[in-house]
Amino acid sequence: MSRFNVILIAAVLTALAGLIGQAALVASGRAETWGTRLAGEMTVAIRPSEAAVAEVEARRAAEVLAGTEGIAEVRVLAPARVARLLSPWTAGARGPDLEVLPRLIAVELDAQRPASRQDLAGALSAAGIDAVVDDHQGWRRTSEAFRREILTAALSSLLLCIIGLAALGSLAAGHEIARRGTALRVRIQLGATWLSCLSMAARPVAADLISGAIVGGLAAVGIGGATGLVQVERSLASAVYPALQLAGLIGIAGGVAIVFALAATARRIRELDL
Repeated sequence: MSRFNVILIAAVLTALAGLIGQAALVASGRAETWGTRLAGEMTVAIRPSEAAVAEVEARRAAEVLAGTEGIAEVRVLAPARVARLLSPWTAGARGPDLEVLPRLIAVELDAQRPASRQDLAGALSAAGIDAVVDDHQGWRRTSEAFRREILTAALSSLLLCIIGLAALGSLAAGHEIARRGTALRVRIQLGATWLSCLSMAARPVAADLISGAIVGGLAAVGIGGATGLVQVERSLASAVYPALQLAGLIGIAGGVAIVFALAATARRIRELDL
């Protein structure tokens, strides 16, 4: 195994680890943001009826909700927007079909003292309005499950990359020991300690692995920036945290490879010393 191959494979595995880690962090963060946003909102659906009646009921419901404690903002969604939102379930209702769709009211809760689902349902029921209140619990569970699945898949992929780097470190160390076997035996016979032999054999392997990790990290940044995965921030402060995350992932990957390379080198040198 040539030094170029070691650098190339280390770069590829490190770049994959960096991209996988960044993709997981971005997707997980967006899923968490979505779940947080859903927790601060509710949706009220006025049951389908004639367009004129539904419009009156929606406006009346909005007035009732606006006067309910714990609600920051109320918005009645236009029928066309409701059709777009419900198109996955209604196959894109159009024209007269819009009249049979429910009218939706978006309710933003007070961040300090949010109203509960029971508060909204009670206020609407007291006003004699036939409506359904959705507190987005189902969507929030879906968001959290999606986030867990992303993290599980990413951790599994990262583990495979790290195992690959560990194997690469061991193989590269074995190749270096085999290449320097005669010189190392002579040094041992002349009284050199196995630690000094370890330094002699491990330095080039560690240098190759570090070089590969650096190249892979730069490739991950370049690919991530080109695809929009890694956001190039204008503010230095806002760019520090993502940069530290990527550097940490690359450091862990490269560190594992070096540790396994050192362990393999030490084992092989001890065998020569016997």
